[in-house]
Amino acid sequence: MGGATVDCIDTSDVSTGFADLFASRIPGIIAQYRTRLDEISSPLASNAAAWEQCELQAQRILDDCTRTLLIGSTTVTHITDVFDLGSERVRQGAHLTHSVRAGTILADLAIDALADCAARTGAPQCALIAAVRALQQGIGLRLESGSIGYDAFLLQRVREINEQGYRRLAREIHDHIGNSVSLALRQIELYELELERSGGEEVSRHMRLAKEAVLETIARSRELVSELRRPTVSGSLETALRGFAASLGPSGAPIQVWVRGDDEWIPGAIAEELFIMVRECLRNSYTHAGAAHVVVHIDIAPHEVQAEIIDNGKGFDVDGVRSTAHGNGLLILQERTDLVGGTVNIESTAGRGTRVTIWIPIRQERPIA
Repeated sequence: MGGATVDCIDTSDVSTGFADLFASRIPGIIAQYRTRLDEISSPLASNAAAWEQCELQAQRILDDCTRTLLIGSTTVTHITDVFDLGSERVRQGAHLTHSVRAGTILADLAIDALADCAARTGAPQCALIAAVRALQQGIGLRLESGSIGYDAFLLQRVREINEQGYRRLAREIHDHIGNSVSLALRQIELYELELERSGGEEVSRHMRLAKEAVLETIARSRELVSELRRPTVSGSLETALRGFAASLGPSGAPIQVWVRGDDEWIPGAIAEELFIMVRECLRNSYTHAGAAHVVVHIDIAPHEVQAEIIDNGKGFDVDGVRSTAHGNGLLILQERTDLVGGTVNIESTAGRGTRVTIWIPIRQERPIA
């Protein structure tokens, strides 16, 4: 990665002398750098592995300053190599602010050395400016690249922790609630048998209703367990959604799914979240809307994905539902889109159906070199 050529830098003895003198100062600058980090108890100095990387990056940044003076062009190299350093910093227990402080310290030391070397060799001001620009870009771009890796690692850890929570909750529902309700159902069935054996009257309406309620609870518990296990979207998003639509059975409204764009553009975690959100919208259309037809349109672009779920059902008062206990589904949908930095818009009118629009940005996980 390079910058604009600085016309007044040449390969004269003055510029070469400036570069050589600064290069001779680099070991001392790095030694001072380590001392200053020790003074503020930075984990980048106390952790051997962290310091090894810190020293390497400092050496590369200062070498870029020297190279800039020698070739006459602001030069910054090895930027993409530091992407994985962000995740390493998390593992080493070093917050991103420690990297920012370290960059500030290195910049102070290097600028002082550059200014002194320029004064001693009589180098032109533009040579000093070019070297400082290389220093600033080298530090700034490394911090930017490292922060992307840092954020990506933390986000992945949050997802992993959430996955563990989902699985634990699924086990609790299955092992405790599911077993208890199954036991209650068994008791009702035994009561029915006892009535038949004793020649009793037909089981009362209340008992039948109780049994239906228990069966409904069991079915919903199984659905929750399946959802909380959150299987990954295997294959294409379109295939996964068509599979879910088919699982709803033939008795519901026909569901059409159209996906335009390349699935490779969507990170796996975002594809899973979008699948869950669209799935819930389809479930609502199937269960509550009384729709005769449901259409799903998904447009995938390199930097964004948009989904529309449209049904011709009975519709509802969006604001009114949000203010009641029945609005939990809408709240959860909003929370899911917030977590991935997206937006959701719900339009519905009584008797005229519902349209849900979900938009999610797709960010580059690695910087473009």
